[in-house]
Amino acid sequence: MTKEERIKKYLRLTRIKRAFTARAASLIVTSLIGWLVTGDPWIGLSIGSIDLVIKLFVYYGHESLWEKKMTDDIRKIKIKYD
Repeated sequence: MTKEERIKKYLRLTRIKRAFTARAASLIVTSLIGWLVTGDPWIGLSIGSIDLVIKLFVYYGHESLWEKKMTDDIRKIKIKYD
């Protein structure tokens, strides 16, 4: 495996880990808010679960776009100073 492939693999795995940990925190917050608003912990958990699934994919896509932008910017900087 080349250095570039290892870096891409590392970045992909890190993005996945960050997505899951961010969503876990969000699940807790959203579920608690849903529980407080409705008075029913199961409805709060249902709202939190739906939020978790949808935003997990949104977050992953968001991170991917930012990573691509940063990679492009770094490439331009390297070309400018090489």
